Amino acid sequence: MKNALLAQFIPEARELLEIAGSGMLQLEKSNDADALNDIFRAVHTLKGTSGLFDVAPLTTLVHAAEDLLVEVRAGALTLEPEIVDGLLDSLDLVGHWIDALESREQLPPDADGMMKGRVAALRRWLDGSTPKGAAVTEPQPAPAWIAGWPEEDLRAAYRAAADGPLTAWSYEPDEACFFRGDDPAHLVSGAPGLVRLRVVLRQPFAPLETFDPFLCLLRFEVISAAATEVVADHLRYVADQASVAAIRSEDLIGLAGPQDASEIFGDFAAQARRHLAADDRNGLAAAAEALLRIVGPDSRQACALRWIAFLAPSAAPDPLLRLIGEIGGDCPAGTAVNQEGSEIAPAAPLRHVAEQILAAQAAVLGVAADDGVAEGRIAAVRTVIDRCLPHVAPARASRLSQTLASRGGDDAAETRRLREALAADAEPVALTAQDRAPSVPATAPSEARLPAGAPDGGSVDAGSTEIKAPEPKPTEESRGPVRMLRVEQGKVDALMNFVAELTVAKNGLAYLAERVEQVSGSRQLGREIKEQYAVIDRIAQGLQVGVMAIRMMPVSQVFQRFPRLVRDITRKLGKDVTLVIQGEDTEADKNVLESLADPLIHMVRNSLDHGIETPEARRAAGKPAQGTLRLSARQENDNVIIEVADDGGGIDPQAVREKALRSGLITAEQAAQMSPEELVNLVFAAGFSTREQVSDLSGRGVGMDVVRSAVRKAGGDVWLSSRVGAGTCVTVQLPLTMAVTRIVTIAVRGQQFGVVMDSVVETVKVRPSQIHRIKQRETFILRDAVIPLVRLADSLGLPVAGDAVPEEEAVMVVRVGRERVGIVVDGFRERMEVIVRPLDGLLAGLSGFSGTALLGDGRVLLVLNLPDLI
Repeated sequence: MKNALLAQFIPEARELLEIAGSGMLQLEKSNDADALNDIFRAVHTLKGTSGLFDVAPLTTLVHAAEDLLVEVRAGALTLEPEIVDGLLDSLDLVGHWIDALESREQLPPDADGMMKGRVAALRRWLDGSTPKGAAVTEPQPAPAWIAGWPEEDLRAAYRAAADGPLTAWSYEPDEACFFRGDDPAHLVSGAPGLVRLRVVLRQPFAPLETFDPFLCLLRFEVISAAATEVVADHLRYVADQASVAAIRSEDLIGLAGPQDASEIFGDFAAQARRHLAADDRNGLAAAAEALLRIVGPDSRQACALRWIAFLAPSAAPDPLLRLIGEIGGDCPAGTAVNQEGSEIAPAAPLRHVAEQILAAQAAVLGVAADDGVAEGRIAAVRTVIDRCLPHVAPARASRLSQTLASRGGDDAAETRRLREALAADAEPVALTAQDRAPSVPATAPSEARLPAGAPDGGSVDAGSTEIKAPEPKPTEESRGPVRMLRVEQGKVDALMNFVAELTVAKNGLAYLAERVEQVSGSRQLGREIKEQYAVIDRIAQGLQVGVMAIRMMPVSQVFQRFPRLVRDITRKLGKDVTLVIQGEDTEADKNVLESLADPLIHMVRNSLDHGIETPEARRAAGKPAQGTLRLSARQENDNVIIEVADDGGGIDPQAVREKALRSGLITAEQAAQMSPEELVNLVFAAGFSTREQVSDLSGRGVGMDVVRSAVRKAGGDVWLSSRVGAGTCVTVQLPLTMAVTRIVTIAVRGQQFGVVMDSVVETVKVRPSQIHRIKQRETFILRDAVIPLVRLADSLGLPVAGDAVPEEEAVMVVRVGRERVGIVVDGFRERMEVIVRPLDGLLAGLSGFSGTALLGDGRVLLVLNLPDLI
């Protein structure tokens, strides 16, 4: 593909379609908010990345699907099965277009017309919905990040609040947003009613040598004069990355800095309350400004004075009273007074801190101490308790005061009395997000300020951008994401070919060592070659294992397509079936999984059509109305076992027997000798079907025959077990990998062949007297079991040997399906690992052989396909 960016987009688009499709099926079963978010994120990402290419129909269709999902997330539209059908059909069409992009780098000529039809169908559901404003979240209390803003920004936002309500929202773009076509800065700058903007660095930048400029690590904090619904609608496409809340102007009044214990603040508080009681706003502002000129600017009281001077002309009395209480005066710091001058409950943050301090004092008293230390510690604890009294609940403060007033007894008794008083009624303080916000200085010298405009009505001088690096995160959180590397399959296959050549070259060393010993008679040189062979063999095996690990994939890559298939077929057949998937983490070679995909589709379709009954028929049979289809995978030795099981009506062996007799598939004599299990396995025969009528799902007699042919071509086997009324289970056995195969070589009529070791059970020597004939078939007894014999030379059509009958026959016992068969050969040779390459060209499809392998001496070895021969 010439366009490198498009080549990167295609696999990513397929992954996003998989996520969206599987999420749709999950969402249809249960109203899962996480699944809905995953679907929306995948569709939104696909829309953004597709905008980088000239694929307007694709982008438009995905955009329409995204708009529909927006209404579903907002609760304005119920996700009916018909809507799921429409969305899945749209995703299927997008998948078809992705295939066209991969092959031709452009959409099909009819893409625009097909897009309009699909978009019109999606828009019909949109037009019939009742939008609710697409709110991102329910309005929340003022977010904690507001407390971290500088005073001048908060006062500018407070000034803007006089014209209407305020909305506080934050936006954390995904780190890879640039690669999906998102522009966070453009989105934020175009937000309605922008009043104030602050840009914060979510985590420190990486060192320059590893810095990636295409990662977005920013967090946008915005105060807007627009309504919450308007802001939420603006952020609807990044709803999962944004948080929106309506706030009051009072939420912007934040205090920062250390407490100042100067007595002058108590005098000011008394004077300020008198000004406020007389409604002398100008006098209150003048008093605050006068005190600011003689106190330090960094204290918490100075911050409160600046707010009083700012709010005095026009603010309501309540926020001013709270600020006066913060300053102190004759009421303790953190205690507010009402307009009549009486105290009200202390501010929640100070109460919370006081309770923590009292709990620490109780812990101090619990530590054992010497007599000389205990007395001084008790006095210190009393002092701390006395200073915390104004900041705790009134009832608790009264009880602690009584404890402090009562003295007497020794140090142990005094310690015990204080600890009991501190433990009584000590309840945690429930704080809002605003209360928990840490106090920060009004300005920070490390902050960088940049001017920012307010395009939707906000004044330019009210806009500023602040970029501030946060504290480093803990090690666990700062850990980078797992790095994935996409490699074209052709490159991995090429590497596997080199491994194959190395394996052949390695096998050649063994032949070379034998020739050196036989021709030159140098046994020492032969041993040295064998030693080097062992080293190269170890390296080759390590390389082989590494390459195979790259090629291994979980069977979930194949299983993930079946929830959609089961849903579509059951809706078409009017059946109720639940799909259970087990062992999807089982791994196998990618080529094995690809060979498994089509046979599994045939088996699943047969189970749904033939096996599982309709709900009415199941209820009549005393079964639950909902059937179960079980798809499972597991690993046994060097094989992958896949099972497709259903709890349907099963297969009647007698019905199969009668159908096979009518079609001439078996004779009456053969039918009489077959067990019920052998009869039901006749469904794998070519042209056989238990269906009398042909439908678009089954009845043609080619499905299970295709399954058996495909599985055997991949070096595996398939069999079936069934019980009438209880269900059917189809088992597929495939080799774990198709790349490197262990074989044993055998000799037949002077020729050499290979047999895969996985199918070999054992090798035995059988005397001619032990061979018996049962109905024109040779057999022998092996550990009380009758084993049929097959002469391989006859099966291969090799010429008859003129030699005398040997004293013992070499028999290789192999497993074909679940049956054991003895194969008569002339002799056994060495075992080895080879790369079996399938037959191609004129020999492609030749039955009886699974492929060829190259031996170490350069000869080509034919590898037998025993199921075909037997």
